[in-house]
Amino acid sequence: MNKMKLKNKNPLVSVVIPAYNEEKDIGECLNSLTRQSYKQIEVIVIDDGSSDGTREIVKKFKKFKLMEGQHKGPGFSRNLGAKKARGEILVFVDADMVFPKNYVEKLTFPIRKGKTFGTEEEKQRALNLDNIWSKCWGSFAKENRGNLGHIFRAILKKEFIDRGGFDPKYGYADDMTLYFKYGLQSEVVKGVFCYHKNPDTLNGVYKQSRWIGASLPITWKIFSLPIVKQIITLLLYPLSILVIPLLTLYKTAVRKQFSILPQMFVFYCVRYFGTLEGICREIFKGINVR
Repeated sequence: MNKMKLKNKNPLVSVVIPAYNEEKDIGECLNSLTRQSYKQIEVIVIDDGSSDGTREIVKKFKKFKLMEGQHKGPGFSRNLGAKKARGEILVFVDADMVFPKNYVEKLTFPIRKGKTFGTEEEKQRALNLDNIWSKCWGSFAKENRGNLGHIFRAILKKEFIDRGGFDPKYGYADDMTLYFKYGLQSEVVKGVFCYHKNPDTLNGVYKQSRWIGASLPITWKIFSLPIVKQIITLLLYPLSILVIPLLTLYKTAVRKQFSILPQMFVFYCVRYFGTLEGICREIFKGINVR
């Protein structure tokens, strides 16, 4: 991976956060950023057309910047924030994430030392496992087992801008733009983690699944998946409603958590129909927003 020397030994890091109706979560996210051990930080929140109290909460954090965006998805908002950022390094996070105090320092360390131009954390731990629907998603919102990742959580601003930023057409997968377009991969920084909130209502599970589903036809095209395999994938997907709860039965038998099985079945039914609607929305209407 390309390396690049920075102008400053302790460069400014710009943390860019798209936010759409995040009044329940963004306060905790911003509070965790005020406690970071790396002090050369600016925080930019791009409001993605919220209709709740998101903007008012952000305004309470006087040192942070609030930008007005449009409801065109997080990729579009991240690009807006990146253009206005003053930092040499960009960090892209979500409004429902919470960070340990050394998160930014450790995440950007390989970039600041000139070892790479982009990094990603090793794990995202679920923030709200006391909720049954969050528990159905699993303990980890994400877990990278290798040394290379497909998204860029932190990246040199020049590299990001020169490659055109994120492409909003990828929807849920827009943070994989540099991988899709150029085959670039980030360095996974071992030991670095953050907390990420899982959807905690059935409505939230459905909408998240719909958004993920809308991105599938695009990724099929990118990897030239033949139409026959696409159809087979759609036909086999319903089996997950039966197979995954059965696998969960084995795990819960060991842990003696049988009470979660009915909710798991409902959860995967909601995921299936949400994903199916998302695929249809993208194919027939070209809609790929949350």
